[in-house]
Amino acid sequence: MAVQSHTRSEITIVGLGVLVTCTIYFTMRQTLAAYRDSFIIPPSENKPQYITQEVEDSLKLSTLEKLVDSPSWVIRDTTNTIICERALHDEASFTTVLHCLTQPEYEPREKGIRALKMMINNHALGFLHNPRGYTALVKCLENCVNDYEHNEFDPDWDNWHFRDVVEKITLGFLLQMVEKYGPNRLLRHRFIECWLAKEPWGATEAERLTNFMTLLRSSDQKLSGLVKPISRDFTGRRLLLKSKLVSETSDELSTNISTSDESTNADNYSEQSSDLLRRRYQNSADENMRRRHREAMVLNDGSRPLGRSDIFQRER
Repeated sequence: MAVQSHTRSEITIVGLGVLVTCTIYFTMRQTLAAYRDSFIIPPSENKPQYITQEVEDSLKLSTLEKLVDSPSWVIRDTTNTIICERALHDEASFTTVLHCLTQPEYEPREKGIRALKMMINNHALGFLHNPRGYTALVKCLENCVNDYEHNEFDPDWDNWHFRDVVEKITLGFLLQMVEKYGPNRLLRHRFIECWLAKEPWGATEAERLTNFMTLLRSSDQKLSGLVKPISRDFTGRRLLLKSKLVSETSDELSTNISTSDESTNADNYSEQSSDLLRRRYQNSADENMRRRHREAMVLNDGSRPLGRSDIFQRER
């Protein structure tokens, strides 16, 4: 009986010891885990950071040179944007770039036009819409005439992509400016005399007239987007006639062609320019016909493709 009591006491003591040990172990574990977690720094959220104008203006040239060589393309792109905007708003830098365009040597013109392409976008075309901007671009084109042997006009393929990069970029600027501001200033700075009339339109006068009229009729040649607004302008047609690119008989034809092209490709022009051209070149009978076509009723619930039978015009 005494032995059993002693054995039970030992079991009780061992059990209590195991319980106390486990309690201490789990308590210390939780304490240490809580202590460890208290020293963990939570990751911060990556909030977008923007460079203010004040920070941009404070960057030195030496800093920008280092940022341009950064392995990160985002940093390089942002740095290039800062440099271009700074040069665009710096009078001395912008004047230097325009001066490079007027040089007879090819290398400074190439550097100048490439720099200008980086600086100017659709929203900054106004920096070129002034006398010195048009003068520099037209002078650049005039010097491009002798840079390489130009391909003769071919009605079957567009030689735009075969032009030299300097000439192509310059024509691209003028194309955007004519679409946005019209051809008046470009004509004032002798674009036709300095470049357009010197293009290889043909060996004979008749061939020149035929090829130029083919360009006016074309919608596939990119250069036509530049010469068509010129052919619609009264001063432009007079200068084209003087340069023997159109004849007196084809002058009226070019007006009709440009008007027809404007009506079939209206999506390429703004609504304001389209309305102006229509009021200027189409007679009252044509306008009455267009008004009649507009006054129509379309009955279609969308359950089938739109057909001619769904359109009802008002009789006059």
